[in-house]
Amino acid sequence: MPETIPLQDTTVYGPIQSRRLGSSLGINVLPVSHKVCSSNCVYCQYGWTPANPSQERLKRAPVLLAEIREAFEQHAREGTQVDCITIAGNGEPTLHPDLYDVVIGLKRLRDAYFSAARVGILTDATQVTRPRVRATLALLDTRYMKFDAADEATWRRINQPMGAIGFTGMVDALKTLPEIILQSMFIQGAYDNTDEAHVAAWVRAVGAIRPLSVQVYTVDRGTAAPGVTEVPREQLLEIANRLTTITGIPAEVFD
Repeated sequence: MPETIPLQDTTVYGPIQSRRLGSSLGINVLPVSHKVCSSNCVYCQYGWTPANPSQERLKRAPVLLAEIREAFEQHAREGTQVDCITIAGNGEPTLHPDLYDVVIGLKRLRDAYFSAARVGILTDATQVTRPRVRATLALLDTRYMKFDAADEATWRRINQPMGAIGFTGMVDALKTLPEIILQSMFIQGAYDNTDEAHVAAWVRAVGAIRPLSVQVYTVDRGTAAPGVTEVPREQLLEIANRLTTITGIPAEVFD
């Protein structure tokens, strides 16, 4: 397994060519010197969430939007293909206090420069019980929500949520969010969420949440914890097909 990747060092990065998203411009609303996250996932490509981060301050909405505008102008001049604009970056973007205002401004910039592009977010779903976060999610074209575990013990072992976050409350909130796409990472080795009992529970949980679809995938980069290994594609296909057969929810495997 290769090493973890460096943090994003700009507000706008990419475009990244993705099977899941197409040609995606990433938006990082978080610091560039350290990861800011409400989870400490064992498989994170950026490594562990630091206990003692640097003193870099968050950029507020006006500064972020000015930097986004400048980057969009450059990409438009260069003729960059942009299928989607994805808020992700160095951790959990829904932790940013100005995200609602950033999304409103970002959609205006999208309309001005890349009108056909979707604006979406990648989130660990830990903040979905917060009304302001839910209002922000409602503004977006696509909402990709992490859902790797079907029970609290597995969630705490693999995703290692930080702070006062409850699994049951998170799942209940996901059930009420319209038109979400779940992203489920399956791993083996030192940590494993592919055993029969867990997969059966995961299928039931996803069936209760009723997302638009599920993206099933595994690790292909370095991970924070040692000993995390990828799941064979054949096994991922079995998990995805099982979900669709039982629940009718579309599921696709991504490498």
